[in-house]
Amino acid sequence: MGTGLGVELPHDVLDQLKLHKGESLFLEAMPDGNYRLAINNGTADEQMTLIEDYMHEEDA
Repeated sequence: MGTGLGVELPHDVLDQLKLHKGESLFLEAMPDGNYRLAINNGTADEQMTLIEDYMHEEDA
């Protein structure tokens, strides 16, 4: 678990996330103060980088 804590999730949540033993999740902070669980498949990281790059271009 690295420097974090383990969390036990109900089977129906694991099924909805299509998550299997040994796979990772990440916890994303949302602007409204809530959190979102997402599968850590690398795609989300790429999408977030694209979004952040786009937002910085809009600020310039």
